[in-house]
Amino acid sequence: MQVSAKEVARELLNPKQYGCLTKLIGKESAWRETAQNPISTASGIGQLLDSTYSRLGMQKSESGVAQLVATLSYIHRRHVTPCAAWNHFQKRGWY
Repeated sequence: MQVSAKEVARELLNPKQYGCLTKLIGKESAWRETAQNPISTASGIGQLLDSTYSRLGMQKSESGVAQLVATLSYIHRRHVTPCAAWNHFQKRGWY
């Protein structure tokens, strides 16, 4: 049985942080692992750039769970929490 990225996020985060993450991911990709930005290398549920994966020391993956791990790692390094990332997104349109 496979678990979804949403299920993993729900287990990892408290309800407030999960709520912020779902708002952010809802705007970025609607939780679609195959989401692709037509004008950049941003892809997946977190819409991370190829260069972001590289800076994180991770490889791009088609797995939603792997994309979630990369997204949460990016959020932690840049914003610390999903709610801080969501607040930044609301102000600037990107996180």
